[in-house]
Amino acid sequence: MKRTILFLVVPVLVGFLLAGCSSTTEPQDTTANLEDFGSYTTAKEEPSFGDPYIEALMDVESSVDDPVALSPVVDSIENQERTAAYCFRMVWGNLEGDSGVTEPTNWSGTLTISRGAIIVTKTIRFEPGQDYLLPRHNDSGIYLPEKLRWVSKTVGGIDGIATRLLIPPSITDDIVTVTYESAQLTITFDISALEDLDTLISIGSGNAISFEATRCEPSTNVARRGHLIGRWSRNLHGEGVFSGAWMTSTGRVIGSVRGNWGVDSTGAHIFVGKYIDRDGNFRGFVKGLWRIRGTGVMAWGQFRGRIFNADREPIGVLKGHFKKSDTRRGGYFAGQWCVGENCFSPRW
Repeated sequence: MKRTILFLVVPVLVGFLLAGCSSTTEPQDTTANLEDFGSYTTAKEEPSFGDPYIEALMDVESSVDDPVALSPVVDSIENQERTAAYCFRMVWGNLEGDSGVTEPTNWSGTLTISRGAIIVTKTIRFEPGQDYLLPRHNDSGIYLPEKLRWVSKTVGGIDGIATRLLIPPSITDDIVTVTYESAQLTITFDISALEDLDTLISIGSGNAISFEATRCEPSTNVARRGHLIGRWSRNLHGEGVFSGAWMTSTGRVIGSVRGNWGVDSTGAHIFVGKYIDRDGNFRGFVKGLWRIRGTGVMAWGQFRGRIFNADREPIGVLKGHFKKSDTRRGGYFAGQWCVGENCFSPRW
C-alpha cells in the first residue's frame, strides 16, 4: 500500500544525547571497544582505511549536466541576491541490502517544487538502460525547472538522485514545498525542513527511502558541512560496525569514516569512530548515541554525536539515520556533519 506523508519539522530533543536511547531490540553486546574512542588513534591510515567498499563509494555517483541549469528561468533565479540553495539527496531501494530479494520494486516518480527550480547534480547507482532521467521539457520544448521525473527499479539494491533546489525570495508569505511522489510513497516537505533534513521512511520488506538536505556551500569554500553515506552492519565477529564516505554538501568525497556501534559497559547505545581525509590523514574522532525506531521490517535507526579533534575537544557535530543489517555486506546509513561554532545549535 502506498504511503502519503506530510512532513512537519519537530525540534530535536536535547535529551537524545543526554538520556541515551529508549527502546531497542539490540542485544547487550559489549564485545566491541566503545570506551573513550575505542581503539581509534590519530595515526595515519591507508586511504579509505584500505577498505574496497569505501573506495568503491567514490564511483557510485555520476555527475549530471542538467540542461535546466542553463535555462533563462534558472539563470534569473540564481542571480537574485537572496535566492536560497539547498543540496537535497534522496536514496531508495532495499537499504538493508538483502541479497534474497528477487522481485523488482518500481520507484519511478517525480520531485516537484512549488516555487523555484530543481537542478539534478548526480544520479546514484543508476543502471544504464534500466534507470534514467526523463526529459526536463514539455512537448513544446519548454523547460520545466520546477519538476523532475525519472524511471527507476531496484532488486535488492539502491538508486538515488542528488539535486540542488533553488528558492528565490518572495514578497508574499507563501510556504515553499517540495513533494516526492512514486508508487511507494508520497511525501511533502516545507522549506523549513530543508535546513537540515534527515529522515528515513520504511516501506517494508527491507525497502526504504532516505532523504537528506542542507544548505549548499560554495565549492570554493573550505567545507564546513556536508553529507555522509555508507554501510551500517556487523562484522564476522558479530560486532556492530559502520564505514563510509565523508562528502561536501555538493557530494564531493573528501574523506572516509569508520567506526563501531554497540552497547557499552554502562548500557548506553554508543558509536565511536574516526574520520580521515583522502590521503589517510587524521581529521577527527566521532562519538555519540544511536537508537532504533519501530520494530520488525519497519525498524530503522538514528544516530547523533560530536566530532572531536586530536586533543579530544569537540569541534563539530554529526547526525543521521540507518537501516541495520546483521550481515557484513548489508546495511545503509546516511547523515550530515557540521564543523564550527555555529554547528552547536538546538536543531542539531
